[in-house]
Amino acid sequence: MNVSDRPLGRPGAGVGGYPSPAPRRAATSRAMVSLLAAAFAVATPAAANVVEVIEYYHAGKDHYFFTSVAHEIVKLDTGVIKGWARTGKQFFAHEAHVNGTNSVCRFYMPVEHGDSHFFSASTAECAKVRSTYPAYVQESEAVMHIAMPHPATGACGVEQQPVYRVWNKRKDSNHRYVTDKATRDQMVAQGWVAEGHGPDAVAMCTAKSAMEPDPVTAALPPPCKGLNPNVPDPTAPHGMYVWAPNAYMLGFLESYVIGKDPTLCGASLLVYSSTIETAKGVYDWSSVTAAAQPFVNAGLTVNLLFSEATEGATNTVTPAWVFAPTSAGGAGATSVTCTGEPQLPVYWDPAYEAAWTAFIAAAVKQFSFGNSSLSPNIGYMRFATGGGAEGLVPGGVTGSGDCPQAWASGKYPWSYSTWLQHQANIIAAMASQPTDKQIVVSLGQAPGGPNVYDVSNRNAALAAPKKIGFAFENLGTSGVAAPGTTPAPCNPTAGIANLHWCPAYSNPGYIGEVPFAMQPITATTNTNVATMDIGNLLQYALKNNIQIFELYPEEWLSANTPPPKPPNGPGGWPGFDPATQAKYQAALQAAAQVLGATNGK
Repeated sequence: MNVSDRPLGRPGAGVGGYPSPAPRRAATSRAMVSLLAAAFAVATPAAANVVEVIEYYHAGKDHYFFTSVAHEIVKLDTGVIKGWARTGKQFFAHEAHVNGTNSVCRFYMPVEHGDSHFFSASTAECAKVRSTYPAYVQESEAVMHIAMPHPATGACGVEQQPVYRVWNKRKDSNHRYVTDKATRDQMVAQGWVAEGHGPDAVAMCTAKSAMEPDPVTAALPPPCKGLNPNVPDPTAPHGMYVWAPNAYMLGFLESYVIGKDPTLCGASLLVYSSTIETAKGVYDWSSVTAAAQPFVNAGLTVNLLFSEATEGATNTVTPAWVFAPTSAGGAGATSVTCTGEPQLPVYWDPAYEAAWTAFIAAAVKQFSFGNSSLSPNIGYMRFATGGGAEGLVPGGVTGSGDCPQAWASGKYPWSYSTWLQHQANIIAAMASQPTDKQIVVSLGQAPGGPNVYDVSNRNAALAAPKKIGFAFENLGTSGVAAPGTTPAPCNPTAGIANLHWCPAYSNPGYIGEVPFAMQPITATTNTNVATMDIGNLLQYALKNNIQIFELYPEEWLSANTPPPKPPNGPGGWPGFDPATQAKYQAALQAAAQVLGATNGK
């Protein structure tokens, strides 16, 4: 079917069996592409009107197709697009986003894949299709808006009815979408495959009636807590969290943001192991509870990022007892100190690994299953596999001076393979602890590997099967769209070191299986490091399947702090710029419509 006489069709095995990717080739003619733009251009109107979704059948092809787009319906009904006839079946959808609905993506599958179309309201499935099948033409990111069922049970809301999806399991791949189970079962009896969620294989949930939604309720974002079908991993943590606010920033956040700006879902707090475990096996978690209190009091979520060693000039993060001899009650772990660098543990020393994995076990136990007063408010926990709360290699491993030699010698010398094994050991330790919380690992990089992606790819491959989420901390240094341009997914083959995370975040096997997190390289107000546009930065993250944003306090303070009141009135945050306030508000609110907000219902 060329574009002048086709409606739409299928990939397959995430929620159903996708065909094997074929080599990309020019399956569409120039005329076909122009018709694609004209006859099949799809835009989402501003109003969230309920529309009818009409099903058509092409007897010559034995293909089904549905559409809610008015000009497509006219062309199909009048024979401008030839061969199609109404089946008499239809259901309802929304033209624009409504609280509780998802955008339905629409792909054209070229002739070699079926000359058909594929639809999905699953954020993860749409992303997987984009990554797996670059030859597919994405005709719309939001051809209509329909709700998703519960990902485990397949249940729809009380005012919704199931939409079932079946696949013909043929080379000329095609899907059918129906609301009555009897028709679905009849298709399955004919050899079609049911695809969907839960034991009854429900693909989507559509409104039972054409009643228009209440405009106030319809405009609400999803909630910060609980199920969010807008994100790739709906049952995992999601939202925007302020990263590691110090006492100075916390004062402004308490005055202007916490409990006042619904786009703030909570905080990601940096926790030094030295503050918690001052003696071997003796833990004091009171500082964590105190730091979390301003957010807990506002009903917000708190995430804990545990650091084992500094990424700064002085290592006050690693407990002193770790380096003390075992005869003095220490761990007897080795360390390296070289010119210009702090004393750092030899991370892969078995004595040090034992101390850190014991800390991980204690922390997971403390904040899981209601074992502490704070545990009900915990969203996720991230544990370092290197410097910071991240996976940074020791400072001085490469470069000049005496540091490279110091790390290359000694009882446990540095090597790339040793570093990989250490990170694998820590990931295994994280996965070994029973918990009802999401665990996250930071994906990093290291010198000596075959490419800039190797460390991230290896660690992602270890973490994902254990349901450990991914994070990275340098968004904005490469690949973000410039102001005035449209953000697009990262290029997983660019070979750019700052995009070391990109292949893992583009991998169809991981999308929707574990949550992806990010932290920008700096605040967007800090142009000394990188120049970033807040709107593009957040939308770029969404394009890359990221559902956890760890943002700097400046983003919310730019959106919320009132200007100082002259001549002697109370002043706001000194960095507040009234000229950019609206931009920051719009960027945070747009992201919250996907990620969630505290006023979501």
